[in-house]
Amino acid sequence: MRECLRKIKSITRCDVPSIPHIHIVAICLLAITFLLGIAAPCSEKHSSKKVFQPEAESTLENAIKGVSPIGKGPWDVEKKENWHPPHCLKVWTTRYKNCIYRVTQLPRCEHVETIITYNEHGETIAQAKKRYGGIAALSGSFHHPKSYSLADFVQKDGEILSSATTGRCFICINQDGMLDISRNYCSIKGQSGVSAIALGQSLIPLRRDGFSLAFMNKKTDRMAIGINDYFIFIVQGKSSIWRLADFMSKRLPCKTAINSDGGHVVRGKAPVHIVFRWINLPNT
Repeated sequence: MRECLRKIKSITRCDVPSIPHIHIVAICLLAITFLLGIAAPCSEKHSSKKVFQPEAESTLENAIKGVSPIGKGPWDVEKKENWHPPHCLKVWTTRYKNCIYRVTQLPRCEHVETIITYNEHGETIAQAKKRYGGIAALSGSFHHPKSYSLADFVQKDGEILSSATTGRCFICINQDGMLDISRNYCSIKGQSGVSAIALGQSLIPLRRDGFSLAFMNKKTDRMAIGINDYFIFIVQGKSSIWRLADFMSKRLPCKTAINSDGGHVVRGKAPVHIVFRWINLPNT
């Protein structure tokens, strides 16, 4: 009897080899990882809460898609030919990298007239805007602060009032009334019905255009204008050139932009300004 019981115990006993502790830990970690991988999609599917994400710095691509204060535009290529910018003036203030900018958005179309004003005695930007019934205005070219003599190229309806001296970019109002930014003087000099005014340095793309680094680094009153196929943007604020160019290239959907004389012109008088006003608005 005792011999039988001893044989039964020997048969039922299971001599399992011992498993090292490190292997047990590894197996547990793999199991936990597998379970978390299954549970994560389920929790995302059933969760109704949105996780807050810090606002990323806007890029030109995002701005073109409408991720900006300007609202949505005709960014679908198939609809561009039949789309017309809305006839409305938008103004907003925004902060960008410790600078505050005031942005004015206008439609770039045949219903906005661009006028280069000239007053040899000088006038403020508000006076020029009021005199022409404008809806927005931009400071003009560089000039002598006391005599108001023009320092660079100005042309009114084909008549050259001041010769080109720097070769910098200029704003051009073509014969059809459309505004453009260019550097090709040969294409517009003396052309009947064409007006143009040379401004400051190019911001998009950014070029020094003969200005010193001290001028570009200084945080002072600035004004600038940028355009794309459908809109005009006027930007004003206390900023360096570097920061202003960065703002206009990353926060606004500008294809090209140019700095104007924003220092003493913003707070004082100047002989030339650029005024925008409505013209031939459709009834609808």
